[in-house]
Amino acid sequence: NAEYMGDDSRSAESKMLKQKQQPATYGTISNAPLLSPGHSDSAVEPFYQDISPSAPSPILTYAAPISEHDRRWTILEPNSTAQSSRKKLQIIRAHPPHFTRLVSFVQILVLASSMIPALGGSIARWGVKSYTEYHEVSVFGGGVDIQSVQLAPNMWLGPTGTTLIKWGAKYTPCMRKEDDVKDIQDQIEKDELDNGCCIDRLNNCGVMSESSCSYVSGTFLGVATTCANSSTTCTVSVRPCCYGQQGACEVITEDHCDALHGTFHHNAEKCSDVNCLESICGMGGFYGESTPNQLFRFASPIFMHVGVLHLVPNLLFQYSVGKEIESITGFWRMAAMYLISGIGGNLVAGLFGGPWSLSAGASSSLYGMIGASCVDLFYSWKMVDRKCQQTFRLAVMLVLVLGIGTLPYIDNFAHVGGFIFGVIAAMIFLPFVELGMCEAVCKGCLRILSLAAICFLFVIGMSVFIANPKSDFCHWCKYIDCVPYTEGMCDDNFLR
Repeated sequence: NAEYMGDDSRSAESKMLKQKQQPATYGTISNAPLLSPGHSDSAVEPFYQDISPSAPSPILTYAAPISEHDRRWTILEPNSTAQSSRKKLQIIRAHPPHFTRLVSFVQILVLASSMIPALGGSIARWGVKSYTEYHEVSVFGGGVDIQSVQLAPNMWLGPTGTTLIKWGAKYTPCMRKEDDVKDIQDQIEKDELDNGCCIDRLNNCGVMSESSCSYVSGTFLGVATTCANSSTTCTVSVRPCCYGQQGACEVITEDHCDALHGTFHHNAEKCSDVNCLESICGMGGFYGESTPNQLFRFASPIFMHVGVLHLVPNLLFQYSVGKEIESITGFWRMAAMYLISGIGGNLVAGLFGGPWSLSAGASSSLYGMIGASCVDLFYSWKMVDRKCQQTFRLAVMLVLVLGIGTLPYIDNFAHVGGFIFGVIAAMIFLPFVELGMCEAVCKGCLRILSLAAICFLFVIGMSVFIANPKSDFCHWCKYIDCVPYTEGMCDDNFLR
């Protein structure tokens, strides 16, 4: 018997301890609230009891709480077997979903801010296929030209790809050295070896090749000359412009650069003088050196979303599943599992995804919550009444969400990685019940092993990610991320 009786001014703990010294009725309880001093017993809903007067009285034991709200009592039924009567458990779920609400608010705020131009945001055209814009721009030598610009849409109804990169989306060229990026930079330096300062008839100048200077009837001052160091008083009208997601660079006019949605460098004359990748990545640039090292992008995408159509279903799923997990674990344990799952999932995506893939979203953390639900079912297996139903429900959910991830524009590597890290993190942070000394030792050892596994996976994963810039070491793994159900279905799978 674990029914609360007596003076309502006593705490729940004292009432439970009192019952240890009194004869108890054989039975179980469920969904019992935690009584506090001053709480009226009349407000407590009746407990479900399966009373059998002839059965022996249970032994009520109190397990030391991990936190003030995480109090757990175990009812051990002596001389009973798993076939005749199961061990019962009451977990008092007194934790409100504060973390779930907080992270949801942050995600809404970040997406809204990234779509406000005044804050450095943008709104891409909605659609799937790339489109072309035409702009009238000024060119070196005088006159204007019609410039065509090919842009990528956003099917999720959100910012452009370059804006997502500047706001912290997962983009591996900003996180480590990529061979493809180095090839682009080497080609830029090679193309500028024969460049020099050119002055047009309007006394505008800029660094370019001799053939380009002759095309506008300009005066070429010589190879390797710069306009800033020349004896002339010309006006530098063309400068390096970094644009696109791959660090392309051209020496063009500022309004031409604006048409390309690029970054115009007012203090440089050649593309080899600037780090276009650092300009595209933003977020304060690369720390201490010119090598990409923004490893915080494993965590920052958790709080970002590609668009409104991406955010809304994630929020609905996050609140429905997250509040249930947080009601058991509390704020800090929930935060730990959420972040570990998200960072771990993005690490797996970084290891196996393509070098130019761009992704953002909390899905890796949400898949970690699915993994935590599986661990919760495992931990409370002996107390679950409808084992097959609960197992089937989780299995269908897992197959469905992982199956959706095989479609294009979805980063399924992050989903799978988030689920794996979520399972391991849940073994560490989910409260568990000691139904006997043997089970307590086993689950304690499992927690220690899980902690060691998390540390090992992060260390090895980070080391491989930094040391091995190639992601094609597993050729068949691409089918985990996207399955070509139709021809060409996975060809354009860069914004996820």
